[in-house]
Amino acid sequence: RVDQVQDFYPTPGTLSTCMYYTGVDPRTMKEVYVATSPHDKALQRALIQYSKPNNYFLVKEALIKANRQDLIGKGPKCLIGTLPPKGATVQTKNKKFQKRV
Repeated sequence: RVDQVQDFYPTPGTLSTCMYYTGVDPRTMKEVYVATSPHDKALQRALIQYSKPNNYFLVKEALIKANRQDLIGKGPKCLIGTLPPKGATVQTKNKKFQKRV
């Protein structure tokens, strides 16, 4: 399980930097999704660290946004359960005010 995640830092002259700034894959000229807002980056980070209880609500939001509710439940292929685990926090826009569930 992934414990640490680093934000993407564009470095000049790389293919990934080109995609980050343009939103286009230069090899195929097809549009690619680039998370630029802090909230979208938090959703991606939470998906990578889905097993951490404090990411539960972000993971659930991301899965619903991606229309992947099939990954919410009790089955062996599910990332998160239907109910939040102990220690899950509801994250507000102002991170100073996190409410424990």
